[in-house]
Amino acid sequence: MLSRLLRVESFKHLLESASNALLISDHQGQIVFSNTALEKCFGYTGKELLGLTIEDLIPKRFRQQHKTYHADYIASPHLHGTHQELNDALKPLGLHKNGTEFPLEISLIPLETSTGLYVLSIVRDTTPQRPAEETPSQYEALAWESKARLQAILNTATDGIIIIDENGLIETFNPGAERLFGYEAAEAIGQNILILMPSPHREQDTGYIERYLQTGQGEFIGASRETTGMRKNGSTFPIDISISEMRLGERRLFTGIVRDITERHHFKELEEKNAELERFIYTVSHDLRSPLITIHGFAGMLKQSFTQHNQEQILEDIGRIQAAAAKMQLLLDDLLELSRIGRLPNRPEKFSLSDLTREATELVQSAITKRGVQIKVAPTLPHLFGDRRRLLEVMQNLIENAVKFMGDQKAPWIEINAYEEEGKLLCYVRDNGMGIDPRYHEKIFNLFDSLHQNVEGTGIGLTIVKRIIEIHEGHVWVQSAGAIGQGSTFYFSLPRAPD
Repeated sequence: MLSRLLRVESFKHLLESASNALLISDHQGQIVFSNTALEKCFGYTGKELLGLTIEDLIPKRFRQQHKTYHADYIASPHLHGTHQELNDALKPLGLHKNGTEFPLEISLIPLETSTGLYVLSIVRDTTPQRPAEETPSQYEALAWESKARLQAILNTATDGIIIIDENGLIETFNPGAERLFGYEAAEAIGQNILILMPSPHREQDTGYIERYLQTGQGEFIGASRETTGMRKNGSTFPIDISISEMRLGERRLFTGIVRDITERHHFKELEEKNAELERFIYTVSHDLRSPLITIHGFAGMLKQSFTQHNQEQILEDIGRIQAAAAKMQLLLDDLLELSRIGRLPNRPEKFSLSDLTREATELVQSAITKRGVQIKVAPTLPHLFGDRRRLLEVMQNLIENAVKFMGDQKAPWIEINAYEEEGKLLCYVRDNGMGIDPRYHEKIFNLFDSLHQNVEGTGIGLTIVKRIIEIHEGHVWVQSAGAIGQGSTFYFSLPRAPD
């Protein structure tokens, strides 16, 4: 019946000449008729529209919602609310053939026929019109001025401003970004944003946009964070980056504002070094004074014993002087080792944590055997990325520390394992020894702060561990209830090794 009606010229002319945009769709949403006004509204020809459904004229993010509404409407068209209620509920947007979105209002009229229900949709574009007093040239001038202002902001901003698409491809690269990264805009545009990231940050950030688009959750989007950037020449530098999302029609773009924080890092490092130097001077003067006092005291006693020709006492005094000198030598050696850790002397490399753990255990094997400690290492461990020699020191110190502080544990054991969490690698060394009172969890990493004076060592081992891990952009901490037998777990985090 409807098809016959549409073939009646007078009826068809009535629809074609209507000022409003009209379309007729069947119960499945398939478009069976559109007038010229609707074709102009959406940018399609009449023939193109006949092959489309209603959902093709709606932005993707609203299509499922519309399908649900359409199914309900077809089932009971007379039970739905007024046109105003419809538009208030759906707040419909149209999707032009060129991809732009525009607001519209819709009125629906059910057409019941012998072949089923059809729907006549009356569509009105509600895009705000420019004021009548503005001529096209004035309107274009305002648009040009707005664009010029935006371009001026991009050109004069001291920070780097980079816009990327959903695939991570660079679309905008302002002069600030050129200065920061050393690329010309023409070189950077079209490249993936990962060219501005060094390993292992590049591997950690791969796929973060895709995950955000799929889940709507992303730790980087809408937040500011510190990370590392890489210049065209391969050099790296610390940056602060804020990423936000914007929409242009159906397109989702991401804007990153990048700032070089090298000076901020230098200032922070200087403050930390000054504070550390103060602690160092105080600690060294205190700890080196002790063996010096011992040497001075027994030197006087040695002089007295020599005068008295007391051979046995002379040998005893010499032995104590030698022990004090050896302690001082040990302190000086440890201080020298600590000073060398100020930089990574070896090129970072990817290596097996299993091999590193085995080597560290062999270095401490004598103490392990003497104390009867069982070493439990996870069967599969991930790879690390860093200075292998320094990280061997970390593992050796942590194992040695665990052996030293087993206390009276009758069945001592040490467990070593690692796992990935939030893009980082977490390693731990766990024992069932004496444990550490939570009050001292921070103090134990300070220079020469040993909680047990009767245990052999200078108290510098954990300070070395902390320094090495921090140079690797990681963090080290301890978990322990302080109860005997419950032991301690030392954790350290490192950037994930590149694939």
